[in-house]
Amino acid sequence: MRKYTIALLGCGQMGAEHLHFIYYRENVYIKYVCDTDIEKARLLQRKVAAGYAVCDADICISDEEVDIVIIATYPETHTALLKKCVSHGKHVLCEKPIANTLEEAKSFYEIAAAHPECKVLVGHILRHNLTYNKVAELIQSGTIGGPLVMRMVQNHHTMNWERYRALICQTSPIIDCGVHYFDIMQWMSGEKIVGVSGISQKLASDLPDGKYDYGMVTLRFSGGSIGYYEAGWTNTSSSENTKEFIGPKGRIKIVYAENRFTNREEGDLIEIYRFPERSYEIMNINCKRKPTDLQFDHLIRMIEENAPAKPTLEEALSCCEWTFRADKAICQ
Repeated sequence: MRKYTIALLGCGQMGAEHLHFIYYRENVYIKYVCDTDIEKARLLQRKVAAGYAVCDADICISDEEVDIVIIATYPETHTALLKKCVSHGKHVLCEKPIANTLEEAKSFYEIAAAHPECKVLVGHILRHNLTYNKVAELIQSGTIGGPLVMRMVQNHHTMNWERYRALICQTSPIIDCGVHYFDIMQWMSGEKIVGVSGISQKLASDLPDGKYDYGMVTLRFSGGSIGYYEAGWTNTSSSENTKEFIGPKGRIKIVYAENRFTNREEGDLIEIYRFPERSYEIMNINCKRKPTDLQFDHLIRMIEENAPAKPTLEEALSCCEWTFRADKAICQ
């Protein structure tokens, strides 16, 4: 069994999530956890028994023993860090979005594409979620027909406003989570986005001009499907998580285990309505909401078996580009 030495850049919530399911594996050694806040790094170091807690990313990237760098920093740093990683021959798992501007996103793509010897996986975690994979299988086998109507809602009632405010100042809710759901809609439908429009609202008075904490985007797709994505990170909205796909032959809805009233121990619920039979079917999928371990396993398959990335770099760039277009349409 090959052993991999890991360096994590960014010890926030998602950075810690990346290590939560892999730090104890026999084939993994977490040598570095790195953050500009050294106390945050030291706390995570103790939790995952990492070798070193540091503030300087260059120390981690230049270490010849490091095989994989996990980038979980703010999007504005991703392209520069990727460039350093590939220059030192590191494989990379990078959180989404890949950048905070379209120009930087294109640079990220070009750098990764120019170094095929370095495997680069963008952290579209839902591509590795068993529930979403089952829904993709159902839709792509014609269960509900097409074209589709796709309804995506991801609203957060923020209990830690300072954290969300800092993130909004970096990137909008539409961009940060929209890359996930733009990707989901293209993946499920097998179609490409061809048009976007949207609206937004600034509910929090302490956000800078040009920033918003609620947005809604409508999307048109190449095969005639349509969809919308609603995202709010606000102090006053209720949390909501809707994922529904509607076609001429029925609909498929995902209900996360945490949102079920009963049988939560059975995992996520997939509800299928078939028409014209007017019949219902349910299935339970026992999976993690954020399967960072399965995502990491896929990166290892990319390294050892030359498996294709999920999503591909082209798909990750496409989703990033369309979220930037959506954000621009909203802010005009």
